[in-house]
Amino acid sequence: MLEVRDLLTAFEHFQGMIGKPGPYFFDCQVIAHNHFCGNAGQGASDVFQIGEAGRDVEPEDIFAALRAAAQDEVLTDVRSNYGRSYYHEGFRLSSDGKTVRMIWGS
Repeated sequence: MLEVRDLLTAFEHFQGMIGKPGPYFFDCQVIAHNHFCGNAGQGASDVFQIGEAGRDVEPEDIFAALRAAAQDEVLTDVRSNYGRSYYHEGFRLSSDGKTVRMIWGS
């Protein structure tokens, strides 16, 4: 279950992007975590771009990436139909500081 501290961690990571030149990324790792989906996830991406090159990231860029992840049909299908249970373990920032990753257990 997603806990408040996980949301705060994600918020801090995303907040650190605001006002800095893009792009940044949100990697929800649904396809990467679900080895049961076989070819269903082939060609799909679970990484969503935040902002654009040469332009400072604005809050709306973050919201747009999160909306895109929430509404992505392939990700919804993989989450719903391929027998993998999901337990959210938090968020991590990549070592280069450019990607917020969701961490999953099962």
